[in-house]
Amino acid sequence: MNFRKLKIFYETAIHLNMTKVAKDMYISQPSISQSINELEQDLNVKLFDRIGKRLFLTHEGEIFLNYARRILNLYDEGVKTIKDCSVNEEGKIVIGASTTIGIYILPEIIKEFSANFKGVEISLIIENTKTIERLILENKVDFAFVEGEITSDEIIKETAWKDELIFICGDSNNLKNYDLIDGKFLENEKFIMREEGSGTRDHAEIFLRKNKIKFNKFLELGSTEAIKKTVEANLGIGCLSYRVVEDRIKLGKLFSFRVKEGRIERELYLILHKDKFISNNMKKFIEYSKNTPI
Repeated sequence: MNFRKLKIFYETAIHLNMTKVAKDMYISQPSISQSINELEQDLNVKLFDRIGKRLFLTHEGEIFLNYARRILNLYDEGVKTIKDCSVNEEGKIVIGASTTIGIYILPEIIKEFSANFKGVEISLIIENTKTIERLILENKVDFAFVEGEITSDEIIKETAWKDELIFICGDSNNLKNYDLIDGKFLENEKFIMREEGSGTRDHAEIFLRKNKIKFNKFLELGSTEAIKKTVEANLGIGCLSYRVVEDRIKLGKLFSFRVKEGRIERELYLILHKDKFISNNMKKFIEYSKNTPI
């Protein structure tokens, strides 16, 4: 087995289309087929099922894909580290963040960190938790801060900060007159929620189901700002981090309340791949972030 075969297998397993892989890698399709066949002979297993004109990963292929991705990620990490050393660069960090953290917490931390460590270039990628988890697995980000739960056992997570979600409504909703209500009064409300894969949505739904509070999903929106605007327009109620809506509450544009069943408290996580090499600059940023109150 060699690196080229591993790369060909990985690209083929991801796309399940030899024609596309041949075009992207500038090699012939017969070369793709030959490499896959040789790799299957080396491993003495079938990595792909060929049914008609379509490719499907076998169970063994799915297992090997996870290892191939990790090997390729480690190779890319090694090349990046050596290049940084050879040109004496001070370094670049690519950070992932789920929406609430990326928009409302990290910008100020990055600003303050950059003022103290001027030679470190920082890129920030903001997506929902599910997408950020995938980017960690693909080595597209160095580490990330997320609100939701992580499913991959390849990823290490630890608590970075604490947060609370609160319910919000607009000025035409009678709930604006209460600080604390019985959860049953939510059953007749129209909920405006984030899309599936959002950590904020996951925490809200888990709390509601745990406390047997029925809820009507009226709208699903892809951003926190869209939810704030829609709730302000009195189209329904929402459930967001207090730090996200604090300014609108102070201006009297939104109104917040909690339920008697309890508070929706959550942990915000730092996550990284267990195979990831942590550079000194990454360590500095992680320590700086965790020591910054939010």
